[in-house]
Amino acid sequence: MWRNLIVFIVIVTLTNALHDFPQSSLVLSKDVKSYLNGISATEWKEFADSGIDAVDRQKRLEKSLLSSGITVQNGSLSHIQLLDSLPSQDSKRDSEIALKILRSSLFVYNAKCVPNGIENDECRTFLEIKSVPSSSELWSECQRIVKGQRDGHRPFRRLMAPHYKNGLQEMFPEDRLPEPWPVSMALYDRETRGTKSKQSSEEDTQNLSLVQWAQFVEHDLSKPVVTSMNDGWPIECCNPNQKNLLPRHHHPACAPILSKIANPKYGWRTCLNYVRSALAVGENCNFGAAQQLNQATGCLDLSQLYGFTTAAQEKMRTFSHGKLKSTTTMGTHLNDLLPMSTDANEHTFCTTSNASTCFMAGDSRVNRSPYSILAYTLFMRNHNRVAAELGSNNPSWSDEQLFQAAKSVNVDTYRHIITNEWLPVVLGTQLAAEVQSKTESPTPQEHLSEVYNEFGVAAIRFYFSMLPNVLHNNVNADADFNFVRTDILQILFALKEEIYKPRLQYTAGKLNDILQSLLHQRAMKMDASYVSDLVWHEAIGTKPTHADVLAFDIQRGRDHGLQPYFKYLEVCKNIKINNWKDFERFIPKDHVDKLKDIYESWEDVDLIVGGISERTNDGTVGPTFSCILAEQFSKTLQCQKHQHQQENPILQQSYGKINGSRFLCLNSMLTAVPQNIFRLPSERNPLIDCDDQV
Repeated sequence: MWRNLIVFIVIVTLTNALHDFPQSSLVLSKDVKSYLNGISATEWKEFADSGIDAVDRQKRLEKSLLSSGITVQNGSLSHIQLLDSLPSQDSKRDSEIALKILRSSLFVYNAKCVPNGIENDECRTFLEIKSVPSSSELWSECQRIVKGQRDGHRPFRRLMAPHYKNGLQEMFPEDRLPEPWPVSMALYDRETRGTKSKQSSEEDTQNLSLVQWAQFVEHDLSKPVVTSMNDGWPIECCNPNQKNLLPRHHHPACAPILSKIANPKYGWRTCLNYVRSALAVGENCNFGAAQQLNQATGCLDLSQLYGFTTAAQEKMRTFSHGKLKSTTTMGTHLNDLLPMSTDANEHTFCTTSNASTCFMAGDSRVNRSPYSILAYTLFMRNHNRVAAELGSNNPSWSDEQLFQAAKSVNVDTYRHIITNEWLPVVLGTQLAAEVQSKTESPTPQEHLSEVYNEFGVAAIRFYFSMLPNVLHNNVNADADFNFVRTDILQILFALKEEIYKPRLQYTAGKLNDILQSLLHQRAMKMDASYVSDLVWHEAIGTKPTHADVLAFDIQRGRDHGLQPYFKYLEVCKNIKINNWKDFERFIPKDHVDKLKDIYESWEDVDLIVGGISERTNDGTVGPTFSCILAEQFSKTLQCQKHQHQQENPILQQSYGKINGSRFLCLNSMLTAVPQNIFRLPSERNPLIDCDDQV
């Protein structure tokens, strides 16, 4: 009806390497505005009430599913995946209300937009500026969240408009896009069947510490969580044999990752659980497209260790001498481990209740791997070290004073290392410097702590491509920094055996070995080839112990409505992409040819797939992910500067700026560390004696 009356106003501003992404304003025609504005107040309230009724009907389905035992079982593959995206009670509450608003929006879409030929983007644009009726119960529920203490439960922001089939939340079907699992299989199978050539696939200078800290930063800034049933039970979309459920057992939030290719050796498993992400309530309580919830804060604040709510933080505190809980042994703080989880009934930190070791922290992902356990441990030790020093120097200080002061110093150290050492290696020195020098932002302060969808579910996930199957024992690394071989070394651990199932005999000595080894082992090259311990493929020949990481990331990008890869590349490089050939400027030709076999069109390539396929330049990642990471950190560092102004300048001056090498020396038993802890030791990056640092 009004199909040809859409006008886009696009403003693109480019300043050196940092980009302002297109701020697209869809101007509705007078006829469309007149028609939609003509919807009566009574009808709007009916739409809101219908959304509430739809969610109530879903609750009845959920009771039926539970009575049939359709939920995530402890210790299952789905349980491992759940720990990556475990929702809090507040997230579950927020998501239910946001779902009611989304269902209400869909009623408007189907009743008013579709029958009248109103384009999906037009309908969404109108709904996004239309508030839920103030006379409705839904408005009251939404306002209680918006006006309350949200504690980080905010929507992911978007660099670009959402990309859904109906403009609001419907994912594109398999006849439009290839299924994520076959995409992952094709990329894996066409590489080297799970092993990367050492000459072509290992980074020249980056070590595994870079990868470890990337994961730690992700845990700080981004945590998409899954939708849950009304009573809190997790949703399962596959049966215990990893096959698709019968239609009557499908929850509306299910979007399982399916494959028609199976391995008979392990029971023809063709289904991986994927539950659509929990939703967030927008600040204006408007109708509109799905907004995914981020159960994290957008500031570098170590919330993954401390927790970002008061209740979570209290679980980590001893309330004595300002310290965090720990598993303490006799002697120095360098022997301390993280506190053990006592939450065995809810399985919120590990997948088995009989695990001899299961650590706790402010985030459920602490036991994701030995890499994450080590990172959390180092910052726990640093907090308690600082608290002890402050207590000795200020005997009159209360527990609260000591805790807040130690936390402030700990966070400041963390920020300093990320900003000045980690970020330049990831982005390259020039782009990192530009991000750091950006002192003003037009973004309102309340939005600085929000995280971009494209960052949280795509760009920051680059590190998975750089993880090896195993960590080798480099504990005897020579001071002449030539000890970087991995071919004949003993294996410290295999990654697939440790994902949320800590099996190592964790001691201070074992963590020291892991730290020493990751500083001396090369990271894998960032590309679209994930090692076999991270993907599921029939050619691997071993029983799977976890979900397929790449398939999961592809599906989540589609769930979150990310635009295809080429859209971001066009903005980041200020170019126009017209065909597959245009990709070859940024992606090796042989890999472009592989993508051609997977996707019907260059316009369909997923952001995560395109991003990890790009050639790298000055930094660790390619141009598109560099662009998105820079955009995020330009906001994150603004949030950091705002918080820093509120901290005690005398305290910060007393402790100064601790760099990465000194941080590791102060909180481990290493005798020497690389000057730059994110690069392999070399003549340009010599080992520093820890005696000189302490």
